Amino acid sequence: MELKWLEDFAALVRTGNFSRAAEERHVTQPAYSRRIRALEYWLGVTLFDRSSFPVQLTSAGEEFLPKAQALIADINLSRQDLRLMHAQDKTSVRIVTLHTLSISFLPPIVRDFVRENPEASISILPSVQGVEQYFEALLTGVADVLLTYDTGDTVLDVDALSQIEIRQIDADRLIPVMSPSLRATLPRDWIEAQKPIPLLAYSSFSFSDRIVQPVLPRLQCSFRKVFESPLSESLRRVALDGTGVAWLPERLVRQDLKAGSLIEMEGADLAPVVTISVYKLRATRSDLVEAAWEVLCRQSGA
Repeated sequence: MELKWLEDFAALVRTGNFSRAAEERHVTQPAYSRRIRALEYWLGVTLFDRSSFPVQLTSAGEEFLPKAQALIADINLSRQDLRLMHAQDKTSVRIVTLHTLSISFLPPIVRDFVRENPEASISILPSVQGVEQYFEALLTGVADVLLTYDTGDTVLDVDALSQIEIRQIDADRLIPVMSPSLRATLPRDWIEAQKPIPLLAYSSFSFSDRIVQPVLPRLQCSFRKVFESPLSESLRRVALDGTGVAWLPERLVRQDLKAGSLIEMEGADLAPVVTISVYKLRATRSDLVEAAWEVLCRQSGA
């Protein structure tokens, strides 16, 4: 099946007339009719009732219409994405990463990379969610580099591992923090509070939730979820307003702790340590990717 057949089909649905549809598609009517017939042969059904005027869809045609429209939209969107991607190929390194790391860890990496490669840029890929999707983006070449927290429970098959280079470059702690105003309402030993403590929670599908959830059952106090978000920066903003306690990356709230606008809650084993790892394909597509990898790996010695 060809894309032009789908577009021919959509044109005939719009116009209801073979002559006008052929004119819109810039082909002769006989050629246009042959293409509609070719689509029907390929599908094995009749799409149009040619005995009526204007031409009407058959029941099979009505069922196929939304599928054809979706296919046309998906193909065109993919074409736009690929054109944009390859337009940036020569000068841009594509990184897929967690939102938290993009704002708390990546900025100095970008600074050093751009200083050393003034004609290049780094592009953070949008709309990629879930650990499995991160690795799929890397393995399929959609992303050049993957930067993520590594809890040790990500399982890759032998074939995938053989294609990927991995480096552990840093670590962070997810620490429980709250505003001074909220802390003042809790008992001195907050872990033994009788009333539920308002919790600012990560969404269940987020990577950070997998890190924080094992900590909560170890505490004697109970929690009442009052806000949920997949983004640590969103939780931080709400925590600053005194709404609840949140487990946030230490490097993200370092300045807040220094300024006293957030307080780290005391207690043993409350702050899980998580490794920051970077991944790339062993066979990278450009010297720029290798340059970005070098800058990232320097962080392991910082």
